Amino acid sequence: MSQPLEYAANDSISNAHAENPELLPSLAKDRTLSMWDIIVLCAGMVVNVVGLVIPGQVLLRGAYSPLEILIACFWGFSLVTVLIVLTGDIGTKYGLPFTVIIRDCFGKKGALVGSLCRAVVCMTWTGVLLFFGTEAINTVLQTMTGISAFWVVFAIFAALQLINASRNVKSMSRFGWVAIPILAVALVFLVAWLLQEYAVSLPTVLAASPLPGEGFPFITVVAIFSGGWLSEALNGSDLSRKIRLPEHPERMPFLKRNARLMAGFAIGFIGTGVMLSLAGLVCAYLTNSADPVGVVKAAFASKPAALIFSCVVIVMAQWSTNTAANIFPATLIFLNAFPRLSFARATWLVGLVSCCMMPWLLASYLDYVQMVFSALLAPLLGIMLVHYYVIRKGELDVDSLYDADMPDWKAPGLLSLVAGLIAGAVFHDWAFFAAFPVAAICHLLLMRRTQQAR
Repeated sequence: MSQPLEYAANDSISNAHAENPELLPSLAKDRTLSMWDIIVLCAGMVVNVVGLVIPGQVLLRGAYSPLEILIACFWGFSLVTVLIVLTGDIGTKYGLPFTVIIRDCFGKKGALVGSLCRAVVCMTWTGVLLFFGTEAINTVLQTMTGISAFWVVFAIFAALQLINASRNVKSMSRFGWVAIPILAVALVFLVAWLLQEYAVSLPTVLAASPLPGEGFPFITVVAIFSGGWLSEALNGSDLSRKIRLPEHPERMPFLKRNARLMAGFAIGFIGTGVMLSLAGLVCAYLTNSADPVGVVKAAFASKPAALIFSCVVIVMAQWSTNTAANIFPATLIFLNAFPRLSFARATWLVGLVSCCMMPWLLASYLDYVQMVFSALLAPLLGIMLVHYYVIRKGELDVDSLYDADMPDWKAPGLLSLVAGLIAGAVFHDWAFFAAFPVAAICHLLLMRRTQQAR
């Protein structure tokens, strides 16, 4: 039986189990994010160094013009937005986080397996972005003093970022309100400077012929642009459960209940993603480099002030994305695995593990990384959406998700996850488009067989 949002206020859930408070359903007082906060958070997620690197890497591998890559980018971000709204409805309606929702699919311990797939993606990007941010700061240090202290800078920079992230999601939004306008102006300035320096127009760059090379199939390029962001589709409920809503959202129609979420992601996610990719394509096409730090070093080698400003912008872009898109969801996963941790301690643990993974070694292959992540996360999405919309018909028994007697393992979900991962590995060029339907169909068939057996 479905339970309305007010049920989350009942002490029976929190009294029944020693759940971490961050994992309990959101109450009305917890819903503090406005639509504009969502737009800023989305823009903060998207405006990052990787968002500049990936379109450039795809372009330099050949086969596609800048305009064709931009179209693939639009479809990739649109796909993720649709999935975010679908998963986000569980948050707006019930106030539940991802790590609790998937207990219904995999069981209480099985949910940790599904969460781990997502955590690996989040922590990989955390380390990669910390590395890029440190590279930018170290460039500023060298420009001003002639001294390079990369790993000292890395440790200090990571610590400051984790202090900010360990507070709460509203704190992340406040940072975005300051960072995003500065980032927008800086990106426009960089693109305008490059176009003037190379004496070309933006339409000329977009209409340029593909560079030599085999490249990827077009559907793979779409999967590359959606790949890492599929973690945000899984994260949809983690954000939507914090959105300010009228009373009784469970009684509202789907579209009305999720209107703010849809508008926020359409503007902040798709719009910002396309614009950032355009900037990355211009930089890569004109400089023949996909490394944004390398681009600004080359562009402003004789202009220290402009170089320092550009590096500061890269740092801010990295910071705003890492907090909301990577550290925050990984923190919730750690809280589910280790309920006695505080939010702050879980955040620091995420940072420590991210650094120990040394994911920056993958920095030259981020388009391939995105493709792998697309295949890794797609099965989780397929299972989660089929379970909620087809098996449960959009109705959840909230209390059962916190029940101590819930099975630790649920075979249909786990077997479907394995099937989806295998499909993604075998048909890797199709990535998401192979793993998602295989996992979804397997879960539907196995769940119906289980229900019939009862």
